Amino acid sequence: MKHKKFKLSHLLLGIVGLLALEAALLYFLPVVGANEILILIFAIIGAGMNIYVAVEAIEEVKSRLHVIVFLSLIVLEFVVFFAFEYWYLLIVQPASFPALNIDLLSLLLHSTMVFVFNPLYLPATVVGRALLLVNTLSALGLVLFILQNIWQLHTKTSKSL
Repeated sequence: MKHKKFKLSHLLLGIVGLLALEAALLYFLPVVGANEILILIFAIIGAGMNIYVAVEAIEEVKSRLHVIVFLSLIVLEFVVFFAFEYWYLLIVQPASFPALNIDLLSLLLHSTMVFVFNPLYLPATVVGRALLLVNTLSALGLVLFILQNIWQLHTKTSKSL
């Protein structure tokens, strides 16, 4: 049985589609309380997609440079995805992060969890804390799988020498 080749473009299209579907649902189904749950569900799905690709990344290894670029793009996509999640949450529930500005740089920094070291930016609502938890756990998972891929790349290249 032949393994279907995975491409980074599949993840990109999947994440963009996921964010577009989420935006449409939030816009057309404005239900107080349900939108916050919807954001958490989409955050979990998107995080899972990113982690799955990080796990599969080692299968696509052609060279060291290729895997580094591939994993860097996965991390960039993860950061941008969670910036959108925080933006959606701030639109639906502005009190969730009262000190956070809704500008691109703040959202990108927030999705890298830089605010963990600054108590001014901690979440003020249960949904904000839940999104932070999803972001934190998935970031830890992503880091573990990236380290695993780098270790496997190192092992493969060491054996081929």
